[in-house]
Amino acid sequence: MVEGVATIVEEMLPLDAERREEYALWSAIVEWERRHPPEGGSVTWNDQRAVYRQCVAAVRGHETAAGPGEAARPHPDPQVELWAALLHTFADGLAAQIMKTPGEVPPDTAARLLRSLLRAVPERPAG
Repeated sequence: MVEGVATIVEEMLPLDAERREEYALWSAIVEWERRHPPEGGSVTWNDQRAVYRQCVAAVRGHETAAGPGEAARPHPDPQVELWAALLHTFADGLAAQIMKTPGEVPPDTAARLLRSLLRAVPERPAG
């Protein structure tokens, strides 16, 4: 499960030229939202959190949400919410390091770090 989830999260990391361009576009959208705050909070932030919530839920062995509306709501498992926040923060920080200090965190290192974090997500208790 970790490998499958890691490939999803890697799509949000600027690991190659195409994803660096996507990251630059995403950054421009975030900057625009910062200057023109939407009602109800950042759409980009909330959409990202929903993806990370789904990823962590899958790693913990939960069924994924049926639709985007469900994924946008907090998960009933508090560990999913905690680890989704950690993953979100980690991925944003890793992306910033890749973009702001090119060469310091090569793609293979970023992939290894991401997988290490995902393997640290605790298993859901049986029952």
